[in-house]
Amino acid sequence: ILRGNVPMLSIEITRECPLSCPGCYAYGDTHLGGAVTLSELNDFRGDALVDGVIGLVRKHKPLHVSLVGGEPMVRHRELSRIVPVLSKMGVFTLVVTSGVIPIPPEWMSIPRLRVAVSVDGLPEHHDIRRKPATYERILKNIEGREVNIHWVITRPMFERPGYLEEYVAFWNARPEVNRI
Repeated sequence: ILRGNVPMLSIEITRECPLSCPGCYAYGDTHLGGAVTLSELNDFRGDALVDGVIGLVRKHKPLHVSLVGGEPMVRHRELSRIVPVLSKMGVFTLVVTSGVIPIPPEWMSIPRLRVAVSVDGLPEHHDIRRKPATYERILKNIEGREVNIHWVITRPMFERPGYLEEYVAFWNARPEVNRI
């Protein structure tokens, strides 16, 4: 802000998502400000997506960029080209995913890159809401990686005493988890 730039930028790189989660706000009437909805837009792919994202970052000069979707990992090929460039530009980058698609292992060596996996509760609740991004699939797709867990708070977490502690204990014990 003191440099005259927006410090954070969130870019929805795709509207595509293999999930249909209840409570997903992405396709709501006001998600994009009310003038247009996500389902009315077309995705960029390939060079157009890579050039578009890098162009936005060059134009706005943020310190931090969040790359979200839909499910951004649907565009993992383009992301594998984008995130190293953002890193070289000195931009901190966060890719927020459901964990339904494997995270490329080579990403773990990219400076200033963080991957966050959104998890809606313990397996008995998450697996219903986020299918096919089940706990089993997430654990397989983050194996050998380092991730943050985005803790999505849902009603069932408050209906059973000890639920929050159990959730934190499960993810805190995982070697892949940097922070919750």
